[in-house]
Amino acid sequence: METTQSTSVNTPDKHYLSSISALKKEIKARGLYKKDTKIVLLHLCMHLICTAAGITLFILSSHLLLALLATALLLVGLLGIGTHTHNSAHYASTNSKKLDNLLSYFGDVVILGFSVNYWQYKHNIVHHKNPNIVGHDFDFDFAPFFTVIKNEKENTPGLHGFYYRYLQGIIFPIVIGFLAFDIQRQGLAYLLGKMRKDRTEIRYFADLGCHILHIFLWIVLPSLWFEMTDVLLFYLLRNMLLSYALFFTLGASHLVPEAVFAAKDQSSADFFLKQTATTINIQTNRYGKFLMSGLDYQIEHHLFVGVCYTKLPKLSTLVKEYCEVNGYSHTTLGMLPSWLKVIGVFYVSKPVINDLELSRPLLKHRLPT
Repeated sequence: METTQSTSVNTPDKHYLSSISALKKEIKARGLYKKDTKIVLLHLCMHLICTAAGITLFILSSHLLLALLATALLLVGLLGIGTHTHNSAHYASTNSKKLDNLLSYFGDVVILGFSVNYWQYKHNIVHHKNPNIVGHDFDFDFAPFFTVIKNEKENTPGLHGFYYRYLQGIIFPIVIGFLAFDIQRQGLAYLLGKMRKDRTEIRYFADLGCHILHIFLWIVLPSLWFEMTDVLLFYLLRNMLLSYALFFTLGASHLVPEAVFAAKDQSSADFFLKQTATTINIQTNRYGKFLMSGLDYQIEHHLFVGVCYTKLPKLSTLVKEYCEVNGYSHTTLGMLPSWLKVIGVFYVSKPVINDLELSRPLLKHRLPT
């Protein structure tokens, strides 16, 4: 694990370390807000090719090893599409909002079957504004099936409390395999609810239309050549694999103990503090970086959501330096340790911090922002 330490650094030539506004100006001056559209589109094509290759090899394979290779290719492709589309949903992939929208609907809905409108509400608005803040961010609210909050696990009464303390660790590895189905269910419920209230919003109808296209592409069309039972079993396999991949990829930066949970009233805490205390980065190799599409730089992504993922490594150098000088945490874990800790939180739950300021003694060195 790597965590920055606050130091008394004299930085007269580094004016951008004096305030957040100065840091933003430096980021703009270095061209880090510019989008690498061609590279981004190339990466998406590679993810799609990997997905198509996995499906094709799975269909043609007559040997178990080939089937396993096909499954791995399919999983890598789908996860890559998911992480890539995450950036498009933030309008951080290209210079065109319309193109980003198109990429979002294509990747999130047509390929994965997730509602774009629900994701942008749940993730972009709710989660990013208050990550890991109890009562605001519901990404870590697994009730009533599980809890990762220490107080809930210890004080829930009756059979439910007994289940949390002694049984959830046995059940969760199985249930997590249905995460993708639950995201699809929540998204459709959100979408249909919005459409009942507002039947003039075109984006909701576009979302629903893409859902229909998703069903046609993954269920109806294959059933013209294969038995429906086989098609449904393949879709089940696809979603279960995707569930585990998304759980570890998305959970690694927020569920680990190093990313604290904070009490509800901490939603009004200092923005930089709130984001850096509740988020960590993941250290990985070039292949992991390609697959995660910037999710390994979650701290930088949370602080500057409009920056294209191709620019996050350079941005990270600036942000880490700013955090070091101004007393904010900037924590990085390896991929495997983070995965193990994500699993561990279902056995040893995390406490809720009541005051982020007091939990970070390094903050006494923070400069005015």
